[in-house]
Amino acid sequence: MFDRKELKERAKLVLLRSYSKIFLACLAVNLLSGGGIGISTRKLRNIDFSAMPYQKVLAVFTILIVLSVITIALSIFVLSPLSVGLKKFMTENAKADAALDLLLTPFGDNYKNIVVVQFVKNIFILLWSLPAILPTVAMAFFIGDIESLAIAVNNGSVVDSAKLLLIMFLWLVVTLIFSIPSIIKELQYVLVPYILADNPDTEWRNALSDSKEMMVGNKWAYVKLLFSFTLWYLAANLLCCIGGFLIMPYVEATVCEMYLELSGKKPVNYEYE
Repeated sequence: MFDRKELKERAKLVLLRSYSKIFLACLAVNLLSGGGIGISTRKLRNIDFSAMPYQKVLAVFTILIVLSVITIALSIFVLSPLSVGLKKFMTENAKADAALDLLLTPFGDNYKNIVVVQFVKNIFILLWSLPAILPTVAMAFFIGDIESLAIAVNNGSVVDSAKLLLIMFLWLVVTLIFSIPSIIKELQYVLVPYILADNPDTEWRNALSDSKEMMVGNKWAYVKLLFSFTLWYLAANLLCCIGGFLIMPYVEATVCEMYLELSGKKPVNYEYE
């Protein structure tokens, strides 16, 4: 178990020394990871497929499939190793000022192993998340009744409104319950990128088991650690788009300190002391 307040204090000291450098590292990785997705989905929603000829619709969907394949490939072969590079930079920067080129260290000799470990980790999480779609599949069998209820609601039926609200509430609750296995796996494997950052030749079974072992008894503490930044994010929303980016270094530095604590690699003498 770790002390949340102590982790934050150590993170603040690191940020006082090198906030701008950490900000640039987090900004670069997060922009590459999320850039363009929102724009593409907004454009897709604005397309009127019903007014298009069949050939044009087919061409659009072919382009979308190709773009999806490219996006998945970039995620596996570029963004996933880059996230490990960010952890490498953060762990080294926690000890002393580190160079930003550490972000690119995963693209060296152990690149293949890092890609494989990250891919296997994500596949396991995906497989454990499959039960979460069962409530939606079950809902599809009753879609006719739900549509009739929705029509009745529009006509002002109080009883049908209550039924529809109850159905939606139960669907939400059951979906959340079925999502618990994937959430647990996500928490168990959260330290895998840090393990790869420290030991890029770690075999996938060892990386997953080491992260799982370190998170035993710490999963709920980690969740509480993340929730402790809620007020910071609410304040960041006042700064519109840039607020979240300003908070990222604080969150990354604190989680990095958590890893250093749990792995027993906390520096004895920090450069800022």
